[in-house]
Amino acid sequence: MLDYESFKKKVLKEFLLYMPEEYSDCELEIKRIPKVNHCLTGVIIKPKELKGDFCSPTFYMERMYDQYKECGSFEKVMTNQAIYLEESLKYIPEDAYNLDFATMKDKIVFQVVNTKHNKEMIALCPHRDFMDLTVVYRVVLNVDDEGVSGFLITHDIAKIDNLSENLLFKLALENTRRMFPFKSERIEHTMSRMMRKWGACDEEIEDSFPDIDDVPDCERVYVISNEYEFFGANALLYTDVIGKVAEKIGTDCYVLPSSVHDLVVLSTDIFSESSRLMELVKQTNNEHVRVADRLSDSIYLYSIVDGSLNQVNPEEEAS
Repeated sequence: MLDYESFKKKVLKEFLLYMPEEYSDCELEIKRIPKVNHCLTGVIIKPKELKGDFCSPTFYMERMYDQYKECGSFEKVMTNQAIYLEESLKYIPEDAYNLDFATMKDKIVFQVVNTKHNKEMIALCPHRDFMDLTVVYRVVLNVDDEGVSGFLITHDIAKIDNLSENLLFKLALENTRRMFPFKSERIEHTMSRMMRKWGACDEEIEDSFPDIDDVPDCERVYVISNEYEFFGANALLYTDVIGKVAEKIGTDCYVLPSSVHDLVVLSTDIFSESSRLMELVKQTNNEHVRVADRLSDSIYLYSIVDGSLNQVNPEEEAS
């Protein structure tokens, strides 16, 4: 079996042989790609004569190598990746190759990331501090049930049309809500859907959540995400979305970043000590959330009185 470095060299040398003939005039470009909470080695296919930025699906050496270690067949991994790449290229809109403001402005959205764990990514792009988090911006090319494709707006891309961070924020504030409509539901309903996906029958689900309608409003726990369940934690930037859930509960609420894709909202009456709740969030992140999906070990407090959202500092609460 090839080690990682040998595998990488072989991919760069042979991958295009697995692509259709029309890609014979292309070349592979390798880049270090900062992802959420980690970095990967990205590979991009592009025409040889093209200079500068090019919009193309990116595939990742580390993920292919994991597949190779699992199946043991270099040819199988290359064949599957070539099929996937060819299909992906079909779904890139023609205007995606034009990185100009007119093309991008209606597709710019937020992405909230952890500041401490994404310094390399943040340094590359326009951004805004938000408590212990950072807001960066992405251009969305396609959204469907399979996921979201697009790219990060770097300083270089922003310079093409002199896009200021303030303008990016204004556009993303409108576009994110439109492209990724937020939704909220009782946590029992979220868990029921997950159980059904894992093969549980209706009787098992009903037995797991008996008498959920009898739970008092202030003891109910809600999940906020969006229609695609992708980067739903962006709702932190929309206090009106959190406020509607808080109104149902009827008290101030703790907002827990259970992942980059969703938030959990519960009454402050349920946990008298925020430090205990923070420890629970940290433990859940470490044991049950993929590194790429982690947002923060912090918790946030929504005030039903003034509609504010602030990071909780247990030491300040204790004093």
